Amino acid sequence: MSARRSTVVITGAGSGIGRATAEAFAADGWDMLLIGRRTEKLQETVAGLNNSDCATIAALDVAEPGAMKNAVQAFAQKKGGIEALVANAGINPQRANAIDTTDEFWDETLRVNLTGTHRSCQAVLPYMQKAQAGAIVTLGSIAGQVGMIDRAAYGPSKAAVIEYTRNLALDFGADHIRANCVCPGFVITDINRDWLEALPKDAHAQLVGKHPLGLGTPEDVAATILFLCQPGSRWISGVDLSVDGGYTAQ
Repeated sequence: MSARRSTVVITGAGSGIGRATAEAFAADGWDMLLIGRRTEKLQETVAGLNNSDCATIAALDVAEPGAMKNAVQAFAQKKGGIEALVANAGINPQRANAIDTTDEFWDETLRVNLTGTHRSCQAVLPYMQKAQAGAIVTLGSIAGQVGMIDRAAYGPSKAAVIEYTRNLALDFGADHIRANCVCPGFVITDINRDWLEALPKDAHAQLVGKHPLGLGTPEDVAATILFLCQPGSRWISGVDLSVDGGYTAQ
């Protein structure tokens, strides 16, 4: 009988960093539960994997009470446990300052980015506690580490994710559960490509210039996420790690 493969839950797996992360974990031989809001986007992710048999999909809202718990329970019972979580699901629906940020967008940004991360972690932690092992990677942002223009809701939501992750590291370290937050810089994804291309030439050049190594790709971030779930990172916990081409070095 072959040994059981390591298992990971990846939220926001239908596009961008989440899709690249699924590809990285599949190539590394993991069994995956891929979470997203739209079934068709998850199916596109699975179709692009080198081994589609390693993936189970579940279309749901990560912030909906009970949704993550039910999906994770079914996956854990089938696979025998959960070794890792990548809490990647997040939104940035409105780029605005404090005056112009609507109540609707404020509430929805915090609901998905912070509450969704919390409920994802709540769903996997009991299985990690039982195994006395586990790795959690949350997705912050450099917008949660440094101030940015027109990020009145998004920046605070990601700063809260960073602090939440530190608390996870302290609360569950005795259970040999590690928690780290990856904070990407400006990454070229399907979601923000149109926004980047619409920037005036000078503004685009200025944005790129703030990244000494240039703008990143989803694969750049995914490689870091995978490392933080592998044995080589066994003594890393409670970190907010900038993956930003040098942006926050300034």
